[in-house]
Parts: sequence; C-alpha cells; structure tokens
Amino acid sequence: ENRSQTGWLRFFHNTGGKKRSHAHDGGSGGGGSGTSQQQQFSRSAPVKIDPKVFFANERTFLAWMHVSVILAGASVAIVAFADAPSSSSNSRHGRSLADQLYGVVLLPVSIVFILYAMMQYSRRSSMIRRKAPGPYVDIIGPTVLTVILMLSIVTQFSLKLYTLM
Repeated sequence: ENRSQTGWLRFFHNTGGKKRSHAHDGGSGGGGSGTSQQQQFSRSAPVKIDPKVFFANERTFLAWMHVSVILAGASVAIVAFADAPSSSSNSRHGRSLADQLYGVVLLPVSIVFILYAMMQYSRRSSMIRRKAPGPYVDIIGPTVLTVILMLSIVTQFSLKLYTLM
C-alpha cells in the first residue's frame, strides 16, 4: 500500500517522524524485534543547533519590526500632514480632525505588529534553546494581522470618502 503512493503523497506521508526507510524492503516481514514496518528511532545523541537557526529567528523578528516601523511612520506622517495649513480655511477644523483620525487608525495596528513580533521571537527562541521539535510555523498570526491591517485601511478609506462628501 505504501509503495503505491508516488510523488508528493509519498513525501508528505513520510514526514511525520524519523522512520526506517528499509524496514519494508525485506518482503517477508518476519524476523527479530526491529523489523516492524514503521519503527520510530529514539535520539541517543544530543542535537546541535546551528547558529544560523538563531540568526534566522532574529531576521524574521527584524522583518516584522521593519513592517511595524513603516506603519508607525506612515501614521505619524499622515497626522503631521493633517495639521498642515490648507487653502480652504472655512472647513479646516472638521477636515483636520478627520485627517488626523485617518492617520491615528494605523498606530494601534503598528503596535499590534510590534507585540506580535516580540511574542513570536521570544517563543521561537525559547523553543530553539530547549531544542523543542516544533511546530515553529504560525499560520493564524499573520492572517489575523493581515485582516486587522485590511480593516484599518478600509476604515481609513471610509473616513476619507465621508469627509469628501
């Protein structure tokens, strides 16, 4: 049954753990205690963690921090330019408040990005130090952050559209 699987199915089937690749080659299946089809190997030697693993974690942290600094910078720039004097001074106060709200909406999103980056970095670095097997991947966090960012952009667009009408 295992030999009928080809290509990607076989690859994903064999990634569950360290298994003997030659355990099923004998055909007869009989013999001693080590001839089961899928036998797990236990680790007898300590695993050495390469420094590049720590550096990859730091690089990911810095990439998330880069995004959050850009968002915070955009928020501050929008608020700063909202205070700039405009040519139409009769509706300046109402428009300035809406423009400032337009910029302030990005600031909490930036703070959430910073907190997420710090949390993931500390979690992964402690897992690396403990030599934990994983999982190191996070699917939910980036998805939630993307939805939050999209909602803030839609909110900003709605505020801008409301002030133009």
